[in-house]
Amino acid sequence: MTNVRTSFAESLHTASLPKKNKDPNAKPKHGANFILEKTGPHADQFESNKAACISAMKAAGREFKRPEDWWKTLWDDKPDNLSFKKGDRFKNDAGEIYKGYEGNIVVSAKGPGGGLKRPQMRDRNKRIIEVSEILDVVYNGTYSDVIVSFYGTENGGTPRITCSVEAIRSRQVGDRLGGGGIYVDDDDFDTLEADNSFDDGPSTSAPAKKPAAKDDFDF
Repeated sequence: MTNVRTSFAESLHTASLPKKNKDPNAKPKHGANFILEKTGPHADQFESNKAACISAMKAAGREFKRPEDWWKTLWDDKPDNLSFKKGDRFKNDAGEIYKGYEGNIVVSAKGPGGGLKRPQMRDRNKRIIEVSEILDVVYNGTYSDVIVSFYGTENGGTPRITCSVEAIRSRQVGDRLGGGGIYVDDDDFDTLEADNSFDDGPSTSAPAKKPAAKDDFDF
């Protein structure tokens, strides 16, 4: 996906658990939300990003021995079992939709290894960043190019389509918001100009690979 907005990026630095998780044996995990914006400076990439996700979810359904449009059934009837959701479903304790989410689509993704590992993270120049740099480079609100994998799983008897984020290249622009993977090569990302101009080429990287992890982590 290209030029999607990063949210809940703190978990990329320090593994955490969602508030709703009451399992005392649960392990904190790395992950983030990625917002596909219908409006704004990169709205022209909404449809291509959405199409890439749908294509990957269809492939995940086929691999999981489900109908190709299984993702649509989950979207309509069981959205909690899909890591591709309407942004309006994400609300704080006061029932307010999170800033930047309303009217958009959100992909909730955990890191490789079921979220026990961080995805590979790079700055706008494709340099792999250190852990100490994460919150300054991949911050809440920054626009990023991301490589994700959708896959079917059945955890606790509940079949679902979940998502793993394998790599993130932060473009390091955008106002801040509150609130074992695949091999990644330099060529998986376009080169950005030194003057901070954007390339607008569509992302084709949303492989429907099935990682070893069997649990779902939703932010």
